[in-house]
Amino acid sequence: MDIKKASKLDEKMQFFQEMLIQMVNRVEEAIYQAQYAFRNHDVALARRVVADDYFIDQLREMVENDGVRLLVSEAPYGHYMRHIIAGIKMVTNLERMGDYAVHLAQMATVEEYEDCIPFVEQISEMALLGATMTRKAVEAFMDVKAEKAIEVAAMDDRMDEARRTVNAGLVSVKPSSEKKMERLYNLFYLAKEMERFGDHVTTICSWIVYMANGERPKLNLPKEQSEKL
Repeated sequence: MDIKKASKLDEKMQFFQEMLIQMVNRVEEAIYQAQYAFRNHDVALARRVVADDYFIDQLREMVENDGVRLLVSEAPYGHYMRHIIAGIKMVTNLERMGDYAVHLAQMATVEEYEDCIPFVEQISEMALLGATMTRKAVEAFMDVKAEKAIEVAAMDDRMDEARRTVNAGLVSVKPSSEKKMERLYNLFYLAKEMERFGDHVTTICSWIVYMANGERPKLNLPKEQSEKL
């Protein structure tokens, strides 16, 4: 590849990366705002999170289309190709993370969980941890630092532990009515989705390692699984 062609590809890659970073930023903002709306029963903010998910979906389509166009028209090699492939894969995770933020926000519009405040606080803290992981992941992506990505993936242990804590608390509650049972079920499901949010960040981190090293590792597996590899 001559210098002139490489320079043009660099420009196109910068645009591709900027769209991807914008998508990550929107997902981070969505989960942060969703937890605030859920914690404070802010219906107006919750509805804004739901409406803004449209832009996350649109960015996924734009990144995928631009990535495919680059692969077909530019025939990229080496790190260029790894960046494009990783980006196309990552947007699937990001869109799903946006969906989890939407669901969390929607729970703020249903009803207040006055008799379940401890669980609301715990789930909100899980969402904040997810937002932090997302921010650190985009920093690793921008720097293409495998070490940073591995450190972010390790934070998922805290998300897993948080879900176990929430689940243990929910199981110990004896619902006094069907309505209370439904609330507990909703909280159980939200905790599960926040844990999955962390899993998606971990998957993104594995693609960042691929970008840097050319190999995609299985990050942050349970101990019994990692010992079998």
